[in-house]
Amino acid sequence: MTRRRLPLEIALARQPLPPSFVSRPVTPKDREALAVLLYAAYRGTIDDEGDSFADALGEIEKTFRGGYGRFLPGCSFVVDDGEFLASACLVSFFAPHDAPLVVFLMTRSEAKRRGLARGLLARSMNALHDVGYDRLTLIVTDGNAPAQRLYASLGFRPIADRAAQGGPPA
Repeated sequence: MTRRRLPLEIALARQPLPPSFVSRPVTPKDREALAVLLYAAYRGTIDDEGDSFADALGEIEKTFRGGYGRFLPGCSFVVDDGEFLASACLVSFFAPHDAPLVVFLMTRSEAKRRGLARGLLARSMNALHDVGYDRLTLIVTDGNAPAQRLYASLGFRPIADRAAQGGPPA
């Protein structure tokens, strides 16, 4: 089944972070943990395409290798939760959008509704703004209501140029 993808963008400005929000920059050592998170976060959702853990690991490797544009580890963050990652925001510079792109924003199902995705996205937006980017893009699956609500609440809007719709799986 082909899912409709919606490209969104926002003009970057500093975002408030809750004082108690704790995250850290992603590192290359996080690759396997990110794959576990990706596999767990997408399972049973509108974005679940029946992929295996090996597929998830391949997507993370592709992200780190620049398959979705130059990976920006200094603007990508994770939240640790015991032995697992609870949430992550991975960002690359995506040439077709001529802007940074949220490649993956993902949260384990048992960690949802705690503001982790919002906090990580805000932290990434701040980091991107601080290094001089003025815009951030992402692609969301039409029908992913929780994600669409989050992005709308932050001020993301449809990208005007529909020709710039390429990107990673949402």
